[in-house]
Amino acid sequence: MGILVLTDPLPSEIYAAALREIAGDVPVWTASDQPDPDRVEAILAWKLGAGVLSRYPNLRVLASIGAGADGLLGIPDLPADVVITRAVDPGQAIEIAQYVVASVLYFTRDLATYVRQQAVAAFRRLPVRSAERCRVGVLGMGNVGQAIARAFLPLGYPVSGWNRSPRAVSGVNVVSGAQALPEFMASVDILVCALPLTPSTRGILDRRNLGALPKGAIVLNVGRGQHLVEDDLRALLDEGHLGGAVLDVFSEEPPAPESWFWKHEKVLATPHIASTSSLPLVAGQCLDALHRTRQGLTQPNAVDRELGY
Repeated sequence: MGILVLTDPLPSEIYAAALREIAGDVPVWTASDQPDPDRVEAILAWKLGAGVLSRYPNLRVLASIGAGADGLLGIPDLPADVVITRAVDPGQAIEIAQYVVASVLYFTRDLATYVRQQAVAAFRRLPVRSAERCRVGVLGMGNVGQAIARAFLPLGYPVSGWNRSPRAVSGVNVVSGAQALPEFMASVDILVCALPLTPSTRGILDRRNLGALPKGAIVLNVGRGQHLVEDDLRALLDEGHLGGAVLDVFSEEPPAPESWFWKHEKVLATPHIASTSSLPLVAGQCLDALHRTRQGLTQPNAVDRELGY
């Protein structure tokens, strides 16, 4: 009994190699190995479609290679008795916070304009936008959201947060619940989405909510592409209501070559690189989840199917 790695579209062999280094006598396969389906006890994956899991009658663990498990929870024939785990890497929250701070400065300190000026040898100074005029609001105050919020505090930025349920975060004014969302949106100049993807957060960045932001606001999405209604964002950018957007995640990855994301002058698009999970950590947590399942132990990284994370 062993572990099958199905991480497509990401290369499965690199995850399999990391697992084999620590797996001992636990076999590790990729799809190309064509293992006996009866011997597959755990699957390491990112996103799977219908009909895959039914091939493995003895499956006990389904482990995500990332912090989110929405690509696995959405499987229509997901067995009720399979344990679902996610990769929990404290370093990822710091990496995402670094990415968000850099992206905010890209817009608020006019770095794109200075790059264009450099290309034509123009030496023109622009007014500096004060931190007081860059009110940062973070949607989702889990580990990632809190790391983002805390990264801005020493820089003098006013920071607030919104969470679906009440949560106290030192130095950050956090509001919660659907009723508080419109007022929250109206109070921030920089909106960062760091929510998990659940049925209640899918499409939360729509015209109504984004339209409640002040004119000229910047939107950053480091959650999931499905949080954003992409046509609504484009309309608000083109109408001049929004000043810019930073997108590291998309509903379809990668976006098509003809997608408007690539060429829009108000969009900074990056290929889902705000953070990357450590291969040894992902492998270690997957193997640990399998051992815990075999021994009937609790799973510290288990996903709550009802909550979606």
